Amino acid sequence: MTPRSSNINRIKFLHLLISLIGLSLIGIEIYLNSKNASLCKTEACTLVHIFDNYGVLNYIGLAMFFYLFLISILDILNFHLGFFLKLRTYLLFLSVMVEGYFIGFQTWFLNTYCQYCLTIAVLLFLAFFLDYFYPEKEASLLFIKKEKKNQLYKIAILGFASVVFATWLVNVSLKTLDLSLPILIYKEDCIHCKEVISYAKEKNIKIKLYPAKDVIPLMRIVNINSVPLLLEKVGDKILIIKGKKEIEIWFNEKYGKNIKKASLSKKRETDITKKKKAYKTKEEKEVQPEKIRFFIFKQSNSTQFNNTNNTEESGVCTIDKPCE
Repeated sequence: MTPRSSNINRIKFLHLLISLIGLSLIGIEIYLNSKNASLCKTEACTLVHIFDNYGVLNYIGLAMFFYLFLISILDILNFHLGFFLKLRTYLLFLSVMVEGYFIGFQTWFLNTYCQYCLTIAVLLFLAFFLDYFYPEKEASLLFIKKEKKNQLYKIAILGFASVVFATWLVNVSLKTLDLSLPILIYKEDCIHCKEVISYAKEKNIKIKLYPAKDVIPLMRIVNINSVPLLLEKVGDKILIIKGKKEIEIWFNEKYGKNIKKASLSKKRETDITKKKKAYKTKEEKEVQPEKIRFFIFKQSNSTQFNNTNNTEESGVCTIDKPCE
């Protein structure tokens, strides 16, 4: 066996190994998905599945690796494949280009990576580079002349880089929200936001702050274009309250007792009876807050909204305009 033929056989077996690994991984993933499980346990994998609108990505990948596996088997058996080897080149060319979008999507939009997706991408890239070094190509590659066939591989790499760069130029980052504490979405130039933040600090109410620019996708989903905006998890629901006035009313209703206790503890009265009497009087005189108007949605696969908010509420700033 000559060194050249040995090299060809090595490439053929590597093609077979890569296609078999990819076929096995995707097959297992499809089976696990049918059982509401997954090979990948990271948050990014869950997000990718959510954004797979029609749930067909795994099936497309399965068909791709099945084709690669079949061609590799026939190639090892020395079948004359001709057109099918050329088709493999074109499919790998397209796969590399498409992976540019998927990797850009994870990098710039999700800000995290799906380990399973990256594994499949690496396998496709390895198959693509092996195809580049595969010497058994006929005089022409479909409609591309032999002397220009290397340009196809260069175009694939440049196309991959261009697509990744394009997703960076035009992207909206999806930021994960930590709902362990109430979240206030704000703008730097929003005076109403500053007043709500000061109010929460004054009343010892712990909140997390998120700039509006970091959660634009969420605000677009719930069709809200103004701040301040409060999000708070209550049981299996999330309350979304818009506007300075409504947020302060909610703070008084939810945290009112704690606020009153804090104010009483600051008074250094020696007579306990006076304290109780003063507290009771304060309770009686306390003005009952008006009915809260807010958005409610359940955390489920089919998110439902109950929009009863007044779009003309006072104490808000539009996020895409300077706050006056």
